[in-house]
Amino acid sequence: CTAGARLHATVGASDWCVTREDLKKLRQDVWQAIQEGEIQQTELDQFDQHDCTVGPSIYTINEQFIKPVTLAAGGMSWALMRHPEGLPCDLFVTHAWQEGIFEFIDKVLHSWPHDSRHAWCCMLANPQNLDISGLISCPSESPFAKALKASTYVLAVPNAKASIYTRLWCAYEAFLAIEHNKIILTAVETRATKKARAALLLLLSLLCSTSIAAGMFAG
Repeated sequence: CTAGARLHATVGASDWCVTREDLKKLRQDVWQAIQEGEIQQTELDQFDQHDCTVGPSIYTINEQFIKPVTLAAGGMSWALMRHPEGLPCDLFVTHAWQEGIFEFIDKVLHSWPHDSRHAWCCMLANPQNLDISGLISCPSESPFAKALKASTYVLAVPNAKASIYTRLWCAYEAFLAIEHNKIILTAVETRATKKARAALLLLLSLLCSTSIAAGMFAG
């Protein structure tokens, strides 16, 4: 039995939470890891290594960052690595892993309810190096369900790739949120992110127009 497994058996599942400062720290660490070449593009995730608005997908971050870091710390989740005593949940975050890590963090921080202190987020709450399938074999008794029931708010985080409700767990979490009369919020991107996205689209449009014009004159 690893140190991580013992810790998760001791701390209640709804307390596997992080703070706003933890998310800011995660963002900084991921960006540094990308710049140092520790997080690489994959066949399924050709993220822009110079982009700090979207970033690698959660799938990539889980495999190349969260798992190695938490395994070295003892095999617990990233949340319990940061807070071994646990933190009571008042904000439950529901999201899909296709999204970029920076897109996700920025939306959560921007939309975080002012009276919430601790957030439960699956990729950070669950021990990614342990047998998660055993934790979720009974959905109603899973860490997801326990944390959502303990929360005051449920924050749904949309992304640019696909609806989060294409993910079965997100649909189940929406059902639980309604069943337990939770306050449901939808995360939005910051004004700066919107401006950056608009500028990028404008640049791509100009490049496309220039390319078409060059082709016409060449012909």
